[in-house]
Amino acid sequence: MSLIGRNGPRFVLRAKFLEQPLFKCIEAILFFVRDIDGAANWYAKLFNVEVQYENPMYAFIQGPEISIGFHPVDIKCPGGVGGTTVYWEVDNIEKTIKVLQDKGAILYRGPIQTSLGDQAAMLIDPFGCTIGLHQKIK
Repeated sequence: MSLIGRNGPRFVLRAKFLEQPLFKCIEAILFFVRDIDGAANWYAKLFNVEVQYENPMYAFIQGPEISIGFHPVDIKCPGGVGGTTVYWEVDNIEKTIKVLQDKGAILYRGPIQTSLGDQAAMLIDPFGCTIGLHQKIK
């Protein structure tokens, strides 16, 4: 695999035998939660979509170009703060924080100005998972 290109570092992993990138795009986000029905319904209301079930242990919604899944916590994935945080691009970070807080989320970090001049914040949803927000400043 090569991570260095002609114009500097490349962040697309390519296996030597492949002509295309190893990874295409992020297809799904998976939250490990204690209450899959509650979490799925909370997010479904945010995105104004219906909850779907693959089986009794896995609910999901179809968000903007991504599937958001909900699986019960277990010994390997206890859920909660401290793992990976997905950052959603938003037009107005303050307004988005307010909407999420009104729905039961708690501001955890920020908002802060990044070193590139953008705004970022992290909240905790009512099920203990983090929600990252990012606003590009023009």
